[in-house]
Amino acid sequence: MSQYKESRTVRALCYLVPVLLMAYILSIGPVVVSVEDSKGNLPAQYHGPLRSVYAPIVWVIDRNHYCRKVYAEYHQLCSPHY
Repeated sequence: MSQYKESRTVRALCYLVPVLLMAYILSIGPVVVSVEDSKGNLPAQYHGPLRSVYAPIVWVIDRNHYCRKVYAEYHQLCSPHY
């Protein structure tokens, strides 16, 4: 019986980890758009906390032209000013 529970737990983790990872990656657009002011600028008090929370994503965006382009398009898609 305990082997069955272990198998269910491992299977659940195999689904949960990728879903949570995608949710984290996709959350950057709506979060950034929600704290921007009406002109589309990010207030200074949010630079540090958002940069800390999204450091891995920002690192990839800063170093990869293709990812920077994809992020810009995703940000536009999330923006109500679009």
